[in-house]
Amino acid sequence: MPPLYQVVGMNSPKRISRNAPCPCGSGKRYKNCCGALGAAKQAGASESESAANSRLGLAYLTANGVPGDPHRGIKLLDQAAEAGDPQAAALAATVRATDLWGKQDWPQALEYLARASAGGHQPSQESLRILAAGPHSAPGISNDWDALRAEIDLQLWFAPPPVDVLRECPAIRSIPHFIPVAACDWLVTQVQGRLARATIYDKRTGGDVVDQRRINSQSDLGVENMGLLTFVIRSRIAALLGQPDSDMEIPKVLHYAPGETFAPHYDYLTPDEPAYAMELAQRGQRAETFLIYLNDDYAGGETAFVDLDLNYRGAKGDALWFSNLDAAGQPDPNTRHAGLPPTSGEKWVFSQWVREGKG
Repeated sequence: MPPLYQVVGMNSPKRISRNAPCPCGSGKRYKNCCGALGAAKQAGASESESAANSRLGLAYLTANGVPGDPHRGIKLLDQAAEAGDPQAAALAATVRATDLWGKQDWPQALEYLARASAGGHQPSQESLRILAAGPHSAPGISNDWDALRAEIDLQLWFAPPPVDVLRECPAIRSIPHFIPVAACDWLVTQVQGRLARATIYDKRTGGDVVDQRRINSQSDLGVENMGLLTFVIRSRIAALLGQPDSDMEIPKVLHYAPGETFAPHYDYLTPDEPAYAMELAQRGQRAETFLIYLNDDYAGGETAFVDLDLNYRGAKGDALWFSNLDAAGQPDPNTRHAGLPPTSGEKWVFSQWVREGKG
């Protein structure tokens, strides 16, 4: 990469050391401030400044290649969105839909979503139509993005739906038609090309490892592909569970091809495993599991509670919610369950784990 320079008066350019204070006055090292912006622009010399700002803003939000700096990342995304970059507007909408990086602001989030839609960002267009139709109706085909934004009733999305009790102890419930089928299709589209072999927790290290007990694939829904619609769905889950969005882990979309399975397991973290001690102290126990079935055109593939003689297979858009802790707040071994293999067709599931929270 060519050197990055600072012009000093009328003299020849003077190279700035990567570890020197940034001349912009931020107080940061040059490599972590304007130097990173220059590198982003040089790496994509053919892209517009707004696209470069969008890419770097996301990097600061996710600490990808640069130290995490949410404030700077949001500022760059806003600048790119104001300059007309639809991807930046979509990311800015996602950021405003959560309090992870600042104050949650739904009106501004929806405004950015409409702006991204007007700029031709297809995932935003589809999600705006879905949100405008509400959680129980099929979306239309309107391209009037501002009118669609005005039709969105978030209170309807966040109203807890009826729940069917499948088992009292452990608490296992199903929620028919939790999200519309169009939202199911949208979530599957968001992870196309991103699937990787699913992992399990390693008791020795507390990290994630590939293991023969789990041979399906999965994709995280990170900030870059989560989209505002995913945050609305998470808020719908949070309203039902009575827990804040901040107690939720990164959501995943799971994929099972014919014959792929996840052997019997617990979702809670074993308290007496030393590798889990720090995580349990910081984030609390994994108290709830919430699954949304994104398709139903397959055979087999049930969620099986192996010690309860209970198998569940949801229709497209249905949800399954079960508590991993008993009434005393202790891990419940009766929640041991398996993802049985589809015998034909592919199975797609949205998976959201929820921590008990630390106050």
